[in-house]
Amino acid sequence: MLDFEAIPIGNNIYQLNELTFNDALKVSAIEFRLNEKRISSFLGYALGDMSSPMSMTVQERYYLMLKYVQNQTNTLFSSEVNFADCFRTGLDWNEEISDQGVTVRQLNGTEAEFLESKCVNAAEWIACLLAFQIKYDNHEYLGSFPDRSLSTKENIDQFSKRLNYLKTLPQSDFNLIYQDYIALNSNLFTHVELNVNNDGFVVLRGADDAPLRFRPSTCFIGIIKELDKSFT
Repeated sequence: MLDFEAIPIGNNIYQLNELTFNDALKVSAIEFRLNEKRISSFLGYALGDMSSPMSMTVQERYYLMLKYVQNQTNTLFSSEVNFADCFRTGLDWNEEISDQGVTVRQLNGTEAEFLESKCVNAAEWIACLLAFQIKYDNHEYLGSFPDRSLSTKENIDQFSKRLNYLKTLPQSDFNLIYQDYIALNSNLFTHVELNVNNDGFVVLRGADDAPLRFRPSTCFIGIIKELDKSFT
């Protein structure tokens, strides 16, 4: 049985627990391409709370998953991956960050699952991240974030209006917004640094290491790993 130390992130403290055989089977039954949905399920069982992975930030989700597999690797088997290279330290946690009238907030699990179901390449991921994460003071179209307190339909309607505006921009104007986003978003990465490719989120590591496309199936061992392969 694996033992985990409590993990503090910002004002939250998370306690992971080893998944049971049955819980791992439930995760592996989720379609393989739906990585964010699998992460939500995995963390829900590991934390004993199926709702919290949806509201926590994507950065928290990946940090917890990496901490899980790091502990499992150190305990049960060796790995060529140095997970310490994935972690950042000594930085203050922020849910959002602002500068000169521009604000970028962290993406959450619900939004990540939605984007996973819609985006087919990196360009779509980037445009959608901007629609969810960036706002400009007093801007006609980007003056406020999609309201997470609203119903799913109302929230997505707000997101869609912002996304449609972004799609109509000249390339030069879109790129200026993207540069604002990158500058602020990079300062939000206090525990792990994320980027996107055609498949979704990747974890950045050391300068000489390729980005890591992290999947919950990395945490499966023994018969569960074999069953997961047969399911996919």
